[in-house]
Amino acid sequence: ISHADQEISGKSHESKRNESSSISQDAAGVDGESDDDETDVNVDDVYYEIDKGDDDRILGNLSSQIKNILRNNTKIIDKNDITESPACNPHFHLALPNNQWNNATKFRRIHFYHARKAGGSSMHKYLVKVAEHYGLELKAVEWNAMEEPGMHDDDVSTFYVTHLREPVDRSISHFKYQGRWNCNDLVFPGKSFTPVEDNAKKIKTWNQTGGHKPIKCRKGKKDTGGRYPVFSLAQCAVNCYTQWFSGLSCPEWGISLNQQYQVAEAKVLKYNFIAVIEKLRDPNYVQAVEDFFGVPGITEKGKPYCERQSHKANSNVPLIVRNDTRERLTRLNQVDIKLYHELSDCLDSGQYTFPKWDPNRFELHTYNITRAKAAEKRAKAGKNNG
Repeated sequence: ISHADQEISGKSHESKRNESSSISQDAAGVDGESDDDETDVNVDDVYYEIDKGDDDRILGNLSSQIKNILRNNTKIIDKNDITESPACNPHFHLALPNNQWNNATKFRRIHFYHARKAGGSSMHKYLVKVAEHYGLELKAVEWNAMEEPGMHDDDVSTFYVTHLREPVDRSISHFKYQGRWNCNDLVFPGKSFTPVEDNAKKIKTWNQTGGHKPIKCRKGKKDTGGRYPVFSLAQCAVNCYTQWFSGLSCPEWGISLNQQYQVAEAKVLKYNFIAVIEKLRDPNYVQAVEDFFGVPGITEKGKPYCERQSHKANSNVPLIVRNDTRERLTRLNQVDIKLYHELSDCLDSGQYTFPKWDPNRFELHTYNITRAKAAEKRAKAGKNNG
């Protein structure tokens, strides 16, 4: 994980700013639509060495939490020495701080990072089944920043899972789900609301880090010097994996897209397994995943909040995605596309040599969801009474 906007080894600050601007003007989102304004994005420039001499100057306006993330996690991934992707090489190693691994401590919890509109509801449903089958705790996170394995606050040994879908397809799916009409309007329609073309938002404006507009981070608890932004992202059209995985795209922080990419990749390469949703069309992949977890049912569909209603609305008012729209979203999402291919191209051979489920790596039947919910209810009641 890298520091924010510092000097690239062998290059001046001015040179680095010029390179970064090619990404920020197009791949980071644009105001309005500009299909004719093609900006070249050199996504290979996301790799560079960091001069750590300017920490205090660069990080002076960030919250102490973000300062600690950027100071304490400084490993940069060399493009010639990338860790094997857990999409192709899933494993049962426990991540430790300082990029170490442990093969002795047993897992007690599964952590699922849910990327929106990338098959996450179905993946979550499957992992619920896995966790209940083995008596393990399952923690699922959506909207907020991806947790970095080996850096969580508690001492519960955790097995990390996330997933990917091709970024442009994901962005269009997200627009149809809640970018075209508001989910709440579809789920709880008033007598005067019927989804039609006239009250639909247009995909032409679906070109920002926060969907139709730039991401805006909410203010969190008071820190030294005031209240600082907290990353949370529900709607997203542009480079969403990079934002979600890094958790560093709040505009107030001024952290470059290059730096966000490095953080995102460094985190996700520490995960135990990355499901690639497109590959679920391949029965051999399905079998490999189910053997890895030792539980069938990976292809069962989940039920997102307004999926049924949005599907009906889009069926009644079909969305026409023109070639120039798809090309524009491809240009805007070049950094996410780079990340997607870095992680998943190793599956293109169709050979899935995943290990099979290893019960010796897990503390089985250590978590009872019924008892856990009852304890949570008692704790909540006590807090309210107190």
